[in-house]
Formats: sequence, C-alpha cells, structure tokens
Amino acid sequence: MNKWRLPFLAVLCFVSESLFVDIWPKGDLYVHYFFVPRFFLVFLVFTAMHFGGTRAMGYGFIFGFLYDCVYTELLGVYAFAYTLIAYLAGKAMKWFHQNWFVASLLSLLSIMLLDSYVYGIQLLIGRTDWSFSVFWDRRLWPTLLLNVAFLLVFSYPLERRLAKIRRFEQEE
Repeated sequence: MNKWRLPFLAVLCFVSESLFVDIWPKGDLYVHYFFVPRFFLVFLVFTAMHFGGTRAMGYGFIFGFLYDCVYTELLGVYAFAYTLIAYLAGKAMKWFHQNWFVASLLSLLSIMLLDSYVYGIQLLIGRTDWSFSVFWDRRLWPTLLLNVAFLLVFSYPLERRLAKIRRFEQEE
C-alpha cells in the first residue's frame, strides 16, 4: 500500500490544477490577467529533492505527456519541459541544502522557466503575438503570485508528506 502514496500524491497535484481553475472566480480582472496554477511542477521539484532527479524525471515525462494530451494541441512540449526541469532540479539539489525553503525558491524559478519556455514555443509557431513585456505583465507575474500563495500554504506540508513517504520506502 505504501508504494502507491507517491503516485497518488502526483495525481492529486496534477488534478488539483484543473480543479483550481474551475473553482477560481471569473471576473473582469481575470479576463486580462492569466493565473496559471503550477501545483504539479511544485510537486516535481520537491520530488526531485526527496527522491532524486531520475524518479522525478519519470513522473515529469508521464504527467507532462498527459498534460500535453489533455490540455494542449502540441504533443511533447510539457513532456520535455517537465522532464528537463526535474533533471535540473535534481542536479541543483546536489549543490544546495535540501530544505523546503530552497525547494520553494527552486519551484518559483522552475515556474518562470516553464512559462517562458512555453511562451517561446507559442511565439515560435505563431500561436501568440504577445510581446515579452505583455507576457510578463499579463501571465508571468500573476502566475508567480498565485503559485507563491500556493507555496506559502502548501510547501511545508508537501515537504513533510514527501519526507514521510521516503521514510516509509526506506523502511521497506
């Protein structure tokens, strides 16, 4: 039963992004600004901290491909990005102290990297005509603010849960 705790948490973080968008209030402010939850990406960075980059890369590829199939029309963009970010997070955790604060900061950096990468791909294939300053103001800042709020509330409990799962796995 313990072997299903981490995949269950991954699915929970993945699905919570969609649920959050459905619950998020729709109003005039939200027409001009795009608040994109990146809860699974936060989970991915924390997983890289506790379980290493290789395991996080597996989750990143699987759920990135699932994200591509469900939410985008371009296959491979998120699968590649999540896998690469998991790899980079795993490498970065070897250089820094492994604690929830460092993982939170790395999560914010990863969110910036992911959204900038997706914006670049969309710009390259002609699916957006936003300048970088418009992207920065209308999407990146609101996304970072939303995810900072998520990190303030959930990063420490997430880190504790992953540490507990790791201990259970080491005991087996």
